[in-house]
Amino acid sequence: MNESFSFGRFVKLFVKHTMDHYRSYLMSIAVIVGVLILGGSFFAYMITGLIDPGAQVVLFFFLLALAGTIFTSTIFGDLGDKKKSIPALLLPATTLEKFLVGWLYSYILFMVIFTIMYYFALTAVIYFQAMRGSREQMMVFLNYKMFILYLLFSLLHSITIFGAIFFEKLHFIKTAFCFFIAVGLAILFNTFWAKALTGKDVAPMIPFSFIAFREDNHSYVVGLKDDQIAWVMWVVVIMTICFWGAAYFRLKEKRV
Repeated sequence: MNESFSFGRFVKLFVKHTMDHYRSYLMSIAVIVGVLILGGSFFAYMITGLIDPGAQVVLFFFLLALAGTIFTSTIFGDLGDKKKSIPALLLPATTLEKFLVGWLYSYILFMVIFTIMYYFALTAVIYFQAMRGSREQMMVFLNYKMFILYLLFSLLHSITIFGAIFFEKLHFIKTAFCFFIAVGLAILFNTFWAKALTGKDVAPMIPFSFIAFREDNHSYVVGLKDDQIAWVMWVVVIMTICFWGAAYFRLKEKRV
């Protein structure tokens, strides 16, 4: 098989994957919708004002990241185990086609379907609140802030794929452990670096975020401008592509 990609073969592989897993995918969709509606209704009933637009965005990203990484890890998990990966690797398709099928399901289709489900679940919860006499505005799904959240999810998605293919056992737990250790070390290093740079006792600082410190009983925050944030997003894009590429070549090594 000399070709690296054949659209016809890719479509057949996509259809096969869909026919093999559509029942579990439909069940997962039903579970997520139920959790969104019932969980959102419960919290809206118990805690007043929980679903204001700001909280809606935070909840959206948290659930997107949690459900998305678990779903991605499930799709690519078998490729990390040598025994379980044999049937998938022996399919008459190239590594790129197999990778793209999993990527398409776990990234593009998942983001679209989850966003639609969240929108309808949020509509139901807001309608439930309106019946109680409390009216809340709905978050805006198409704006610059949501684009940033999708970019951050893309990075988490790429890291999850790499971890699922790289680790043979307990890939999701190991990937999450390595991720949080790396984030913790980055925050620690960035905080010490900002403290040495400014000579101030700064608050814990996430890389590329703002510097917060107090002086003469006044609080100061130094952050990036809007045009500078765009460069940070390019860093996220490059890191995401690198992890996707590393995952693909790791999968290609297994095939060899």
